[in-house]
Amino acid sequence: MVKTGYPSIDKTHKKGYSYFENNPIIPSISIVNAIGMISTFYRDAIAVDCLDLKVTYKELLDTSKILARSFKELGIKEGDIIATSMPNFYQAVAVFLAANRIGAVTTFLNPGCSIEEIKYYLNEFESPLYINYNKSLIYNKKIKEDTKVRQVITLKPEHLNVKTFNEDKKDNIGYSNFISFNDLKLVADYYTGFINPIKSGNKDSLILFTSGSTGNPKSVVLTNKNILSSGIYMKNSINFKPVAGEKCLVCVPFCYPYGFATSTLMSLLCGREAVLAPTLSKDNINYYLGKDPNIIFGSPAMLELIRRNAEDSMDLSSIHTFISGGDFLSPGQAEDAMSFFREHGNKDVVICNGSGNAESSGASTNAVGVELRPETVGKVLAGTDAIVVDPETLEELRYNEDGMLCISGNHVFKGYFNNPELTEQAKFNYKGKEYLKTGTMGKLDEDGYFTLTGRTSRFYIRSDLNKVYPEHVQQVINNIDCVESCIIVKKPDKEFLYTGKAYIVLKEGIDASDEIIDYIIIKCQEGIKNIITGEQIRLKDFEIPSSFEFIKRIPRNEAEKIDHQLLEEKAVLEYERENHFVEAKQKRKIK
Repeated sequence: MVKTGYPSIDKTHKKGYSYFENNPIIPSISIVNAIGMISTFYRDAIAVDCLDLKVTYKELLDTSKILARSFKELGIKEGDIIATSMPNFYQAVAVFLAANRIGAVTTFLNPGCSIEEIKYYLNEFESPLYINYNKSLIYNKKIKEDTKVRQVITLKPEHLNVKTFNEDKKDNIGYSNFISFNDLKLVADYYTGFINPIKSGNKDSLILFTSGSTGNPKSVVLTNKNILSSGIYMKNSINFKPVAGEKCLVCVPFCYPYGFATSTLMSLLCGREAVLAPTLSKDNINYYLGKDPNIIFGSPAMLELIRRNAEDSMDLSSIHTFISGGDFLSPGQAEDAMSFFREHGNKDVVICNGSGNAESSGASTNAVGVELRPETVGKVLAGTDAIVVDPETLEELRYNEDGMLCISGNHVFKGYFNNPELTEQAKFNYKGKEYLKTGTMGKLDEDGYFTLTGRTSRFYIRSDLNKVYPEHVQQVINNIDCVESCIIVKKPDKEFLYTGKAYIVLKEGIDASDEIIDYIIIKCQEGIKNIITGEQIRLKDFEIPSSFEFIKRIPRNEAEKIDHQLLEEKAVLEYERENHFVEAKQKRKIK
């Protein structure tokens, strides 16, 4: 057969996998059923390690049964959306499995959101049940105002490291709109009905969030089949073999696909131990490294956090794989990191990139278990179809031609919540198959490796693992009455790795001053009304730029596009000048 050079025809990138790996059977079951069946032979193995709590697969599944009964007693029906807002705690994993057991849907809301933003999502999802961490009765009463939430469940700090519930039968908690998480066993005891645990793979199971680059983050609906397909594709791609006791460190918040779908659920579906990091900083990174993880689901920011703050005596020989999935880790950065690990007793660590979207259940390519090519983000997943297209015309490009990666497979999301128009825009049909427009730009070669060259949306990740989308920040600042236009770029930072640098053109007649900067910051905190949707868009503290510069006009390159590279280079030079000044000042003090 004569090669044409087109992936959809030649399919050379699919070679190396068996027929069954390229055409896997996806069982039509729920996630909790899948974990239950897969863990049959290792129920006593540790499933989750969170802070001072270690929970076995049996304990995790038993807890999900108790919670499922309590949810049913509270009136939760199949298809209802349970909203959970807490850091990466064991209890959040149990809530998802419980909801999945009764056919309800779980969404994880960022615990750093304001109460107004939380209520916005509660209303969007019409959630009857809201679960949070360490909130007061006053806060919880405000949550119920103007929402359809019937009960608010609060996990208290004193119960964080407790795997059992309150089982004091003498207590009679009665009916309440506000319940302690620790009392849910008492609620469950009231339920006498039957729960059918068999659920279809086509049932919705999870709502996670994606890029906020064009407004508020989009709500991505994933079915059981989407998540299981992603897991099966990943297993087939890496020639997975279970390793007893292998630990995976999960750092990214559960509201993002890389945090829950890719890192946590895939770890549990593979029989591994998920080591959860509810918060991560320079002050506690050594604590989590001390848990001896074998795999770290991270990013360049996470790697930098480790390099800057790991104790000199820290033994890092347990880590055999570091996967950067939140942002691309360059070959140079990977080489520097390997030198660092060698200094900490680890000569064999593999540092690689992966890529994915919330819309592809967190995974589009994989670099684990295949020949390492650090300039790429690995190979497209076995069992999926991939093409690269011209982003303007959607015409297919040849191997090694630069364009937008498009993916087809059962792991591609069902749709954006209550937004069929946006869903339709994210997908297109080509040669009888439906493809997802990933927004990831790059080149696909004949061996299936994808070289990432850019994204349709820009972002940067701080060392506290918060992801910032400059376009989202720009949208808010551009709507402030004194601003003509604004461009945000990342700027190096000693503490946070990166922060935002704002280049602003002021409206005619307005002079630059410190007072104008203060005014812009206040407006970012208060929020700007979206004139189309009417919603109030606020910036989180980590999204607000740390420095501002007023310019006459926005620079553009030869193609008349905004010259982001020039502005980023200016921000780097500014950082270097600032730190040279600081270092020189410190030297003078020492003298």
